Amino acid sequence: MASRIRYNPQQQRRVLAVALAQASTTTFRASLIGSRASCKTLPRAHSPTNTHQLRLLSTSQSWRQIEPPQPQPIYPQAELAPQPKKRSRVWKIIGYGSLLLFGAVFGLGFRALVSPPPPLVPGSELDLMETKIIHRQAENLKIVQELGADPAWESWDAYESLSPEHRARHISAGAMAGSKGIGGYHRVFYNKDTGECVSVIFFGPATTGWPGVVHGGCLATLLDESCGRAAFKKWGGRSGLTANLKLNYVSTTNATKFYVIRVKPRSDDELPEKERGKSHYKIFLDASIHDAKTGKATVVAEALFVGGKGKSGKGGLTVSGLADQGENARF
Repeated sequence: MASRIRYNPQQQRRVLAVALAQASTTTFRASLIGSRASCKTLPRAHSPTNTHQLRLLSTSQSWRQIEPPQPQPIYPQAELAPQPKKRSRVWKIIGYGSLLLFGAVFGLGFRALVSPPPPLVPGSELDLMETKIIHRQAENLKIVQELGADPAWESWDAYESLSPEHRARHISAGAMAGSKGIGGYHRVFYNKDTGECVSVIFFGPATTGWPGVVHGGCLATLLDESCGRAAFKKWGGRSGLTANLKLNYVSTTNATKFYVIRVKPRSDDELPEKERGKSHYKIFLDASIHDAKTGKATVVAEALFVGGKGKSGKGGLTVSGLADQGENARF
């Protein structure tokens, strides 16, 4: 067995002082090296003296070796997020200006659609100027050019044969007159051989019910007049009454556009056997309204007019102021 070394108190104090001095020196050197080497800890130095530091003070209690302090790790600092670039002041002004302009245009357009300005006074200078513009537009329509160039068709402006007194009391020639009504353009074409009657008409903004859509009552009135016109011409200027008028609204008829009203009397071959041979006082007619440019049908109608020469063929009704014009009456 190895013998144990025994020290007197003075020797013990000396050995203890040497051990503490060596431990403090080792700790200081390790901290300096750790800070210079970016947190890399050097291996612990071993010395012969340290191996014998386990039992210096007593033979019955062990001496623990002093560990040098561990260096604290250094964490990299987080990079700051790049700040967004401020938008140029010029682009802000352009953006706000565009929104303001869009709102103004949209607001004015919506107001004009929902609450249009009051119509022009028929016959006024502004109304006549507007009528001339509409007439120039109508002259470029294909159907107006074709019918106008065909000698089989005669044409006239609607209601031109009516007297001023009659015109003033007439719903179409009076109440709906002017460029904002149906007076902007209303041309009638009549084929004497077939009895077909075609009217090209411009519906002004004052003919609407729902904003931008022509009122159904206005369409019914014009179809009734157009069918009556074809029947009266067939009867040589004698008038009659509407016995039946059936309408089918296929699509909307929009204002500020040109439309074509077609009316054609049915021949005896197209009628039932019991209705044949009665055209002198009873006429069945087919009518429709089409878009002047696209040809799309918006209203389809059937009508029955009675009158003419009467059932006996000797009488009949006449239109006041038109009786003397006979077949040459233009209304």
